[in-house]
Amino acid sequence: MKKIISLFLIISMACSSDNDPDSTITADTIAPVITLVGDNPQTILQGSTYTELGVVSTDNIDGDISNNVEITSTIDVLQLGTYTVTYKSVDTSNNTTSVVRTVIVTDPIIGSWTLTNEEWVGAGDWPVGQARGCFMNTDDGSPDTFIFTETSVTKNVWECFQNGDLAEDMVVYGPIAYTNLEPGSYSIDGGNFQATFSEDYTVMQTPFDDGNITQTWTKN
Repeated sequence: MKKIISLFLIISMACSSDNDPDSTITADTIAPVITLVGDNPQTILQGSTYTELGVVSTDNIDGDISNNVEITSTIDVLQLGTYTVTYKSVDTSNNTTSVVRTVIVTDPIIGSWTLTNEEWVGAGDWPVGQARGCFMNTDDGSPDTFIFTETSVTKNVWECFQNGDLAEDMVVYGPIAYTNLEPGSYSIDGGNFQATFSEDYTVMQTPFDDGNITQTWTKN
């Protein structure tokens, strides 16, 4: 009798185990979800410092696994172009997800600039009678302007005497094709043009008149 009861208990336990839903293990086949933080595409200026905007990676089992995201990049901030940043996330079940951000390195000179100051840096003082840009409050003309597109530049020039009187009304040069040689260095109509940008790229200084004059331009 005891043997029959024992056998019944063993069979009952086995059946109970087979019917227990908690005893069934389901394989995790769901990959993490990656969400980009910030702009896509992301635009940065040539020669500036690239800042990684990051991502958020969430897994259905592991939760937030953003700290484990692998990041690979092709970005060269010194060269104009379109680049990619790839983000790869793997959960503990080896499910993998990848997403890509596009990063565009653009020229900081593109845009409209207004002449705000000219300084004579050559030998001696500013030559008597030599005209200069029109940017003083008493000028009858207007401040010189540079307009740079991705491929061409147009310069609008007014010339004033040092007392502020208009020497020559507006003359338009361009549009003229230009080439970006390297950060801050350009070839315009066969000549070399150098620009030194402020840290936030809103002001640039350029030499003029064979280096005797330093011009300061503010981005509009």
